[in-house]
Amino acid sequence: MPTLPVTFGDLAIAFSVVTLGATGQGSIGFGLAVVSAPVLLLLDPVFVPGPMLLAAMLLVILIAHRDRAETVIRDVPLGILGRLLGTIPAAYALSVMPHEAYDMLFASMVLLAVVLSLLGWHFPPTPANVVAAATLSGFAGTVSSLGGAPMALVYQAESGPRIRGTMSAIFTAGTIISLAGLWWVGYFGLVELLVGLALMPGIVVGFLLSRYTSRIIDAAHTRPAILVVSALSAVAIVVRAVWGR
Repeated sequence: MPTLPVTFGDLAIAFSVVTLGATGQGSIGFGLAVVSAPVLLLLDPVFVPGPMLLAAMLLVILIAHRDRAETVIRDVPLGILGRLLGTIPAAYALSVMPHEAYDMLFASMVLLAVVLSLLGWHFPPTPANVVAAATLSGFAGTVSSLGGAPMALVYQAESGPRIRGTMSAIFTAGTIISLAGLWWVGYFGLVELLVGLALMPGIVVGFLLSRYTSRIIDAAHTRPAILVVSALSAVAIVVRAVWGR
């Protein structure tokens, strides 16, 4: 039976950053990996992307259940389709090519979307936009575990519960698809499973805290929070790409 390939000290740090990230995602609908992934990557690359995605799966299930009344049901199958379309090329890219270039391209696209949003451009959640955003999300989520920003930018004008409920419902299936893709190319096995399970206590604590912080974010602060966290996600992806080299 494999043992955890990380130290107790690393796990303590991981618990702290995962709790913080889970609180953020439970408040606005994404952000777990934005806070956690760069720190976890610096601690030990084994944390990312598989274990991070497994821990995120628990979080999105909890959020989807909590905010289920506000979920836009018609968007869920479209989002799942997009995640599938994005995961397949991402898994292939991981198996045959360095993914730093893809990380940098994705980060540039997210930053461009944030700038356009600040300038007044809006990306309404039309069927085409939902599929396109979910495709980008599936690609980036599989490669780097940082896939929430494209979806959030599409839903930025919606209410907090609707954003969280809809995105989490899509991400529930999306993380399963991404994990399957990682397993297919040999990036997710028993070791990654154990590490992901070790991150889950922080997920639960952060989710419980978000019951209170989400009320603050929902008070007319959802869109600014999404734009800030989206920009941070792009920066985090750049950090990951540079460090990965």
